[in-house]
Amino acid sequence: MTTYAALSNRICTATTREELAAREAQITRHYHAGTITTRELARLDGIILDRAFFLDNLNTNTKITAP
Repeated sequence: MTTYAALSNRICTATTREELAAREAQITRHYHAGTITTRELARLDGIILDRAFFLDNLNTNTKITAP
């Protein structure tokens, strides 16, 4: 599994905003270490935003069933 795939899976399994914040810090460290590219960083950041939106709306909109 690539670093990008592993990070993506970790983001998608986050269940709280705190976990997402930890994942964001983790992808920033990977970017600075050079293990992911700028493009991968941007894509992972987008996944974090989508997941945050999903978690924020989970309790207010019961029709949403997937991130």
